[in-house]
Amino acid sequence: MAGEINGTAIVLNNTTGVIVGQGDFTHTFGGTPIEIGNKSYGDNVTYLDGELAGKQHVFSGELTYNNDAQFRKVRADALSGTQDTYTLTFTGSGTTTDESFSGSFVPTGLSDSIPQGAKVATTISFNSSGTVTHTAAAD
Repeated sequence: MAGEINGTAIVLNNTTGVIVGQGDFTHTFGGTPIEIGNKSYGDNVTYLDGELAGKQHVFSGELTYNNDAQFRKVRADALSGTQDTYTLTFTGSGTTTDESFSGSFVPTGLSDSIPQGAKVATTISFNSSGTVTHTAAAD
């Protein structure tokens, strides 16, 4: 397939603009359609067009454990429930402008994998709180 994006090139920045980490991430967007059905629609379920309730973006993935101050801040924020502005950018897409998602997120679900004799990895999720700005990829 032409024009695919290398999924390993994901960069996570915080409010300072400093790179928090790079790693393997999953982006999930959830929202619930708003039902507006009534007797005039008969027995059919009908949803409000162009609207969702409970919209939320969740980024979850793995970063290599390190001693960088911004990485340590993310860990502290996860332990305290502190929100910050984060931007997740899909990079390395060649001639295509990189796609990104930016907004207020709370890091949660902190988990460390500490194998003997191998790199330590931190798995973490970033749950959006409020509006997320999406910058679409462009040719």
